[in-house]
Amino acid sequence: MESGDSTEGRASSVFVFNPFAEGYIAKGDAFTPVKHQVMLANDLANLPQFLCRPDDIVLVPKRPSADFLMTLEAAGFPRPEFVELREGRIDSYSNLSQRRLGGLRPWAWGPDSVKLLEPLFAEMSGETRSADQYFNDHIARLYSKAWSAGFLRKVLARCREPWLCCEQEAGVTVDTMDEALGAVAAIRGRGHHRVVVKEALGLAGHNAIRLWEKEVLPAQRQWLGHVLSSGPQLVVEPWLERELDFSIQLEMGPHNLQFCGYTGLINDRKGQYLANWAEPDYSQRLPEKVATLLSGETGMSERLQRLYGEVLSMLEAELHPVGFVGPVSIDAFVYRTPQGGRRLKPVVEINPRYTMGRVTAELMKYTCPGSFGMFRLVSLAQAHGEGFADLAGYAASLRERLPLRLESGPVPRIAQGALCLNDPTQAQVCLATFEVGDTPL
Repeated sequence: MESGDSTEGRASSVFVFNPFAEGYIAKGDAFTPVKHQVMLANDLANLPQFLCRPDDIVLVPKRPSADFLMTLEAAGFPRPEFVELREGRIDSYSNLSQRRLGGLRPWAWGPDSVKLLEPLFAEMSGETRSADQYFNDHIARLYSKAWSAGFLRKVLARCREPWLCCEQEAGVTVDTMDEALGAVAAIRGRGHHRVVVKEALGLAGHNAIRLWEKEVLPAQRQWLGHVLSSGPQLVVEPWLERELDFSIQLEMGPHNLQFCGYTGLINDRKGQYLANWAEPDYSQRLPEKVATLLSGETGMSERLQRLYGEVLSMLEAELHPVGFVGPVSIDAFVYRTPQGGRRLKPVVEINPRYTMGRVTAELMKYTCPGSFGMFRLVSLAQAHGEGFADLAGYAASLRERLPLRLESGPVPRIAQGALCLNDPTQAQVCLATFEVGDTPL
């Protein structure tokens, strides 16, 4: 999966950005993304180009402009082949059906990507997997926050450390209103007044409710009842005061789980994604601040490495029997206790798909040694808030403020500056950017 030079005779893999897999898993054909979500997905459709090799193929609703692709090539990024979809489907007249294809790499395997890519299943020369092997009920279960909470309990039972969260902070899965209210009462009875309730299947921090008030309000009960009546489980957990979020980027192969890197994670107060960052040694160790925050314990860096070695071994043992193959990540965070101490929640959520953190790890391969990187999603509202009429104006200002500087050599590498990762002239609601520097960003 690493970026690199084209391999002669290598069969191309097909990539596509499908960020709504969890919605389709949860609600089936009843799920329909709203207009803003569709626009966001269209804006970011080319992001898989940073995950693939130059002889791979990226399916997009609209090809990025030639000028934009030239700016990426000038920064050292190879250009894959882009194939346009027709009304969200692979064009029956496309030459993809006559191509030698080596693999299918959607952002996430789900009902939507199976339906989209099904016309290509028979053309695979590098894979011999059926639709049911790409995605099935066992793999669908991996997307659930309830499954992640259960996995965390297994980790805590095996890895007993005083600086880890306790089992009661792992989250409780509920199916009924009585169970939900009982879980809230139990958490508050242990001294955690603030509670968060999440749908077991939700999109990027959405589909959750925070219970801050003294009592559960009528509107909050209505939300709980509506969700539970429609089928999805809920996960109830205490709200923890986060100090640092991070993630571990992985790739599950046919036989074993491979490590890809550590990335920092920035979410807003509602838990919705804002950015990822990476340090120069992202491929070797956890962000330095994780150990620093837990520095009350001796040899913390080594103890953290041992902990995650055990976690990855346990995760591999869960993924292999169900036949899961592909990208996966683990979100985690350090939080402050009411007493002022700090603890680690080593598994918050497991994502059996590509993530923006994985994109960040791949982008770091194009930077100079010793570089820090920051991947951001800038909304149109943010651009307006900074005085720009549109995202193209924001992009022009970014280029002026943080000009790109490359280190010369056989392969140019980014030494400093910022780069837009999707076409600013086509972006409607979101711009992805990558900033590089020699100090933390």
